[in-house]
Amino acid sequence: MNQKPIPQLGAVMALAQLLQEFPDLPTATWSIDQYTGDLSGYLHDAGMSDLDAYAQTLGGAVRPGRDYVYQGQLVRPHRLSAKWRDVEVTVAVVLPAPVPVSLERAA
Repeated sequence: MNQKPIPQLGAVMALAQLLQEFPDLPTATWSIDQYTGDLSGYLHDAGMSDLDAYAQTLGGAVRPGRDYVYQGQLVRPHRLSAKWRDVEVTVAVVLPAPVPVSLERAA
């Protein structure tokens, strides 16, 4: 009898191990892609220090995304991309975008 591979199983196990080994990581909402088994986390009401906690644990790289307007506020997503226990992991947080400052002096 052939066993059908379950792409999500590796991510479930990796997430369980991550949470058991590092229970002090900031709380995130998690999802697992049904086809690739990639693991995605979203940090709510969080800051860069929370995303940095994941970066310190998982390694990988944090990159900013493109600014967009959400509920009338300019925001910027920041995503950590890493690999944990052979599973691709992305953890994201959305923060207010920095406001550009003009350094020109009025004449």
